[in-house]
Amino acid sequence: MIIRMRISRAVVARVVMSMVPLLFMAFVAVSQEQISYDWEGSKEGWVPASENNLGCNLIEQPEAMAMRAFNTTPVMRSGTLSESLGIDAGDYDRVQITLKNPTSSGNPNARLFAYGPESNAFMCHWNVPVDTSMTEFQTYTLDLTTPPNSGSGTFEGDVARFGWRGPWGVANGDTIYWKSMVIYSSSGCTNANACNYAPLAEIDNGACVLVGDSCDDGNPATLDDMINADCLCSGQVDEIRESNAAFNLDLGPNPTSNALEANSAVPLGAIRILDSQGKVCLEHQTRETRMVLDVSDFVPGLYFFEAHSSQGRVISRFIVQRP
Repeated sequence: MIIRMRISRAVVARVVMSMVPLLFMAFVAVSQEQISYDWEGSKEGWVPASENNLGCNLIEQPEAMAMRAFNTTPVMRSGTLSESLGIDAGDYDRVQITLKNPTSSGNPNARLFAYGPESNAFMCHWNVPVDTSMTEFQTYTLDLTTPPNSGSGTFEGDVARFGWRGPWGVANGDTIYWKSMVIYSSSGCTNANACNYAPLAEIDNGACVLVGDSCDDGNPATLDDMINADCLCSGQVDEIRESNAAFNLDLGPNPTSNALEANSAVPLGAIRILDSQGKVCLEHQTRETRMVLDVSDFVPGLYFFEAHSSQGRVISRFIVQRP
């Protein structure tokens, strides 16, 4: 949950910070994510092409996905016509494919297709030379910045799906085994100690995130945010008190979801709760030193509890949050 806060100058001028040991954490968005397909025991959503001349059958196997050809041009795609990866061609420039081609063709070019949204017509394609009569899996890397096959189109704009055609020479009944595929950017963090280490990156992008780096956990109610050992951005919630406050005010639990208890050694007096925009959400007058407030209807976010007694005024901050 992200809490956005704006505090009026008048409030800021009246308060100072003091720490309370509450920890908030957020995951760090660290890099352009790679797209991976692991076909060991799964088809990962891939489907045979629906066109008769591109027919094949895909079979889950423990070691890889088997493509059983119905003709010489079997094609599979990364989802149905209505599905989309929702990526831009400019964000990715490499494809790594691991397969096993047991056939003995003399011209064993597999072919990678890229498709635009809601279309089985390719935007472009590349040939990927692979070995023949393979008894072991082999990995090949394609540079997507190289020009696609002549006349096939250009690799640009929205990419919805990818597809693979079996190597030339495949005949009806032949089987090709596909183990994995990774679509990624060659630019990334090359520091193996970083939280966002990209093992396939070839060029360091200067954006490595290391434990101890400063960060922003998205919660303005925290201080000293930094990357911790779990590669999370974490900070501590601070409590706001009026400078030289005449009495102590304890609020809890903080954060809270339903009820907030306020305790003091002196009568609390005039109570106000303000949201992060300075809007008064609640006003109450009491002679009690303890009170419990129902905040179950409060919108999750940051609030200020103001108590104005005969001893002076105290402003403390609390957070309403829910699972």
